[in-house]
Amino acid sequence: MFLVKMTTVKYIAFILIFIVIASMTVCGQEKSNATESKKAMQNIKSVFDDYVKYQESTDSQGDKELMTKSLESLNKVTDQEELEILINVWMYYTPTDFPTRNLVFKVLKESRPESIKAVKSRMRDKNEWETDETAPYSELKDLLNLLKIDTP
Repeated sequence: MFLVKMTTVKYIAFILIFIVIASMTVCGQEKSNATESKKAMQNIKSVFDDYVKYQESTDSQGDKELMTKSLESLNKVTDQEELEILINVWMYYTPTDFPTRNLVFKVLKESRPESIKAVKSRMRDKNEWETDETAPYSELKDLLNLLKIDTP
């Protein structure tokens, strides 16, 4: 009887240890994903800020690759400041032969409710040189409509 109880106790202890280790792994993965997402947003902001600062119409291959890798690594973005950065990238990062809008739209689409809110906010907070009649600001309406398609 004592051996059976001891075996049961060991089995329960094993299960509990397994659960603790598994939960620590999941927490670590979530933290890792958050860290990767933060790093990706830092890269996007850095490349974009340099691009705008120097008013480039082209960008280095390295910057394009970093932008591509960073955008593709993002899944869902819910932070409104980060979404505003992505919307500005969608609007103004336009190096020749670079699929900026497709890459950014995939991220915005994964975060639809938050993205819709961010686009509306960006439309309200337009810069002094932006007008309803000129691109890319005028295209925010199109972006908003695309995000609203198939929204639950």
